[in-house]
Amino acid sequence: MLERPLLMFRIGHMVAYDGVGEIRGGGAHVDINGNGGEMWNFRAEGGKVYGYAMTKNFSGVDLLRLDNSRAWNENDELDGVDVVFFAKQPGGRQAVVGWYRDAKLFHKSYRKRRGQRHQGDWESLYYLCEADVENTVLLDSEGRDFEVPYAPAHGKGFPGHANIWYGGDGAENSLNFLADLRKYLNSVSVVLAKKERKGKSRVPADKDLISRIEKAAVDKVWTHFEMLGYALASVEKDNRGWDLEAVKGDEILHLEVKGHIGNVVQFELTPNEYSQMKSKMMTYRVCMVRTCLGSPELSILVPKEHECGWMLESQDHAVKIALTEKIAAKAGEISDASPSIG
Repeated sequence: MLERPLLMFRIGHMVAYDGVGEIRGGGAHVDINGNGGEMWNFRAEGGKVYGYAMTKNFSGVDLLRLDNSRAWNENDELDGVDVVFFAKQPGGRQAVVGWYRDAKLFHKSYRKRRGQRHQGDWESLYYLCEADVENTVLLDSEGRDFEVPYAPAHGKGFPGHANIWYGGDGAENSLNFLADLRKYLNSVSVVLAKKERKGKSRVPADKDLISRIEKAAVDKVWTHFEMLGYALASVEKDNRGWDLEAVKGDEILHLEVKGHIGNVVQFELTPNEYSQMKSKMMTYRVCMVRTCLGSPELSILVPKEHECGWMLESQDHAVKIALTEKIAAKAGEISDASPSIG
């Protein structure tokens, strides 16, 4: 089995990485301001975690250095990457603090998510990558014993001043370090898996939860437009490319509803929805509802075509969402020879 790409993020040192708290090191921003975007790297929201590291000029991750088999455009995604976080410990040494397995990264782009005010978060939280929470490990302070060499002290080929390390230049010391690191990640994962098997079994995905999120989202949108004087009808089962129709006089709006359990924007438009959005851009609205099962927050998003592609934007310009097109293909084996007819 091929090994997944691996890269390392240097971040500030914390105990929990679950919100605002004491943080040290990780770069000039943390040193000057006493805070950093990595403070939320291991707080789960909606079954996922969102990773941050400061990069020079906010340039993000260069996916070409992980996969040079294709051209990459800004905000393109790469799945299946192992991301290892390390930080300078109180004693002065650098050590691994945790990791994401099978993460998704974005090319030269930070994405933004909304913080939770009741937890004292910043209004906007930026991130470079995301992963399912079950694929993450945060080591406790006593378990952070895998030391990460520092290039100025230990030689070329190891992580240096930059906060992102792509695996070195192929030198023997880099390859040996990577091999040891992968072995360490696998050994810890095996130990944790055994502990998990001795405990409670994992709970399967809750289909009822998904249904409740969808219903809460539709209810929120329905109530909003009804209060504005529209008559509404559900067309969810008609496969039209939108969920609701809102009519007031001669005006008709085509409403596609996207519900979220948390604050992070995590939705896709099906090929049919995307096609209808483009052809009906004057009347099509994507109704995004966050925190559906708490205090639902509704954003009405209008399609707009720009030079770089399509976007969704709220009328007050407070919410802007880029849409990234994906092309799919279905595989089927064919014969070199023409079929014989007999």
